[in-house]
Amino acid sequence: MSSDIFSRIKSALPMREVAEHYGFEVNRAGDMLCPFHADTHPSLHCYPGTRGWYCFVCDTGGDVIDFVSKLFHITLRQAAIRIDNDFCLGLTAERPTPAHSAELQQRRRERAALEAYRADYSAKCREAETIRTLPKPPAGSPLWAKYAALLGRLDYLDNCWFVENNWR
Repeated sequence: MSSDIFSRIKSALPMREVAEHYGFEVNRAGDMLCPFHADTHPSLHCYPGTRGWYCFVCDTGGDVIDFVSKLFHITLRQAAIRIDNDFCLGLTAERPTPAHSAELQQRRRERAALEAYRADYSAKCREAETIRTLPKPPAGSPLWAKYAALLGRLDYLDNCWFVENNWR
């Protein structure tokens, strides 16, 4: 594999796109949780364009090939082949090993589960806010039964569901 393929991969793919493809959430500032240590606050920065990445906790960085190599514990050559295939660049005819594809699928499943959880959490927040802003029905109104049921739902959301399900 020639060094030309390495440079073509590096110039073709921004770090942010590569990180998101492999299941990482990059914020607007270009920061993400570092997959190379137990990170609780985003410490890995994806530089704009093709300038690569750097983790301020691990004190390591590099380009997209270095990232994939370190992420999947493979050589730089294997990382270049993997990127070429995953992004359909058509630079080589070689294929990556299937074991790494299973790891990628697992990451994608985890990200999909997290996104579904966040969507459900947001829907519950909107539901609770809607109930909180409902006007009280007039005294003796037949709407009191429905209003009481909604207050019971709000009580469940506030005291049970939100307590057991923290925002992730």
